[in-house]
Amino acid sequence: MNGKMALAYLAAAAAVCALAFGGYSAWNYADPEYTCVQCHEIKPSHEKWKNSAHAGVSCAECHGTAVSNGLHSLKEKAGMVFSHFSKDVSHSDIKLTERQRLDIMERCAACHEDEFAKWRKGAHSTTYANIFEDKAHNSQEKPYRDCLRCHGMFYDGNIHSLMSLDGECESWKIRDEKQRGLPAIPCMACHQIHSEKPKIPNFENGEKSRIPACAVPRTSFYSRADGAHFRTDRLMSVKRYLEGREVGVSQDPNAKLCYNCHSPNWTREAGTSDDRTPVGAHEGMSCVVCHDPHSNSAANSCAKCHDSSDEKYKFKPGKCPKFALGAK
Repeated sequence: MNGKMALAYLAAAAAVCALAFGGYSAWNYADPEYTCVQCHEIKPSHEKWKNSAHAGVSCAECHGTAVSNGLHSLKEKAGMVFSHFSKDVSHSDIKLTERQRLDIMERCAACHEDEFAKWRKGAHSTTYANIFEDKAHNSQEKPYRDCLRCHGMFYDGNIHSLMSLDGECESWKIRDEKQRGLPAIPCMACHQIHSEKPKIPNFENGEKSRIPACAVPRTSFYSRADGAHFRTDRLMSVKRYLEGREVGVSQDPNAKLCYNCHSPNWTREAGTSDDRTPVGAHEGMSCVVCHDPHSNSAANSCAKCHDSSDEKYKFKPGKCPKFALGAK
C-alpha cells in the first residue's frame, strides 16, 4: 500500500467518524418526537415532559447519553435497546435504578445550583450509613422494611440485602461498602422530573404565616410501595391530636409531603415519634413558613412574621427557640 492509498483510507475513516459523531450528537439533541418517542413505551413520559417545567430541557441533559458514563452507560443503553426489540415492554415496566436516579441528581445540580448547595448542607443529604448504622437509634428499634419508605426509597433491594442484622445492634452493618456513602434522601424523593409545570399563587390577604394551597405544587411524594410519584396536593391529610384535642394542620401540599415521613406514632399524638406538627401559637402553619425547603434551616425565620428588632426573635446559633407542646 503506497502513501497516497494510506492517506485516502485515513481520510475516509476520519470522514466516517465525523459523520457518525455528528449523527450521534444530532440524535441526542433532536426533537424527541423523532427519536426517543419512536419507542412506544416512552410516549407517556414524553407527554408528561411536554407539560412540565423541564419541557425546554432535552432528554439527554437529564438522562445522559450512551457514552455519558463510559462503558456503564453504553451497557445500560444497549440493554434498553435489546429489551425494546426482544420483549413486550410497556411504560409501567420502565423503572429507573437508584444509580440512574443519582446520576440524574448530579445533573440537577448543574441548573439548580443554589437548591443543591442548600440540600448538601441540610439534614436531608444524610447518607445510608448515618441512617442505618445509627447505634443509638438501632438500640431502640431494629431496622425493618418500612425504614426504606423514607430513607433509601430508591434502593433496589430490601432491608436484608442492604444490611446484615445478625447478633446485637452494635454489629449491624450495611453489606456493601459503596452503599454507605450514598445519599438516602436524594432530589427525587420530593421532586418528579416530569411533573406538571408549577402554578404557585401568591399569599392570600397578605398572610405570611399561612401558605395557601398550590394549584400545581413543585413537589411530589414518591411511594416506594407503588414505585411512583404522587402530586403532593393529592395526598391525604391525617388527623393529629394533642391531649384529646384535634390539632389543626396546614393544607399546604409541601407540608403534606413533610407529614408523610415526619409523622406521629399509631396514637396520632402530636410530637410522638418523628412528628413535627406545629402546635400552640404556630398551629396550622406550613413547615416551609419557617424551614427552608432544601436546607431545612429555620435561621431568622421568626423575622418573616415578627418584628426582627425584638431580641427574642433574633437568630442565635445553637439557641433556636423550642416551643413546648400546647404553648400559646
